[in-house]
Amino acid sequence: MSVAVSKNSQLGVADIERYLDSAALPLRLAVNSAEGTPLVASHWFLYREGALYCVLHKSSLVARCLARDGRCAFEVGSDQVPYRGVRGQAKATLSDSGVDTLLKALFARYRINPDSRLATWLSGRVADERLVCIRPEWVSGWDFSERMADAID
Repeated sequence: MSVAVSKNSQLGVADIERYLDSAALPLRLAVNSAEGTPLVASHWFLYREGALYCVLHKSSLVARCLARDGRCAFEVGSDQVPYRGVRGQAKATLSDSGVDTLLKALFARYRINPDSRLATWLSGRVADERLVCIRPEWVSGWDFSERMADAID
């Protein structure tokens, strides 16, 4: 990852990459609406070679916002103790290619049965989906495991 890491980040680049590669949590993606107000939505993601990848329906509000303004922010963080995660600011680009391959990888990552009704339905919409590549420009990671070690029952 060739990105600026916040000086206040508890995690270094290697730990941030390990976390993003292993965390099967939704990515919270913040985009800029046409009115200039933030919009946050959660998406399955895959981390590869310094970028985060998602699939969005072409007509979704988030996809339309990113097509107009690729600036975004993200967070991948657990809501279970001990709290840990990564957040950052990024630039996103949209593509019509690679959607089917990414969708299959997302099914595997999030342990979705590829023969399930959900997977079949999503796979049937591939032509209407877009691949989103989120390239972080700034990141920060946190891990409160030590701080919370004696606080957890």
